[in-house]
Amino acid sequence: MSEEIHDPRKQVPAYVKVFGLLLLLAVINVAASYLPLGGGNIGVGLLVAGAQAILALGILMHFFSEKKTVHHLMALAIASVVALLVIFVCCYADQLNSVTPVK
Repeated sequence: MSEEIHDPRKQVPAYVKVFGLLLLLAVINVAASYLPLGGGNIGVGLLVAGAQAILALGILMHFFSEKKTVHHLMALAIASVVALLVIFVCCYADQLNSVTPVK
């Protein structure tokens, strides 16, 4: 048996704070979708969703207390998502630059 006894009641305040932050970020995400940012709405939405994912993974799923190997794998996944986001932004910018005006 484990020598350390976990009391779930000690974690309730952290869960309530994370719930509040997730709710706030959801409201920010919806509000940002109404802003006239053009293609920037996708970027803002992805950033807010990323922050929500970090909160959910780190605190609710106890990721912050995992071993280093799991952290390295998650860093690789995050780097992949960032690379895909950069590719998306570059393709979007290239598409905007290649549009020729109609005569």
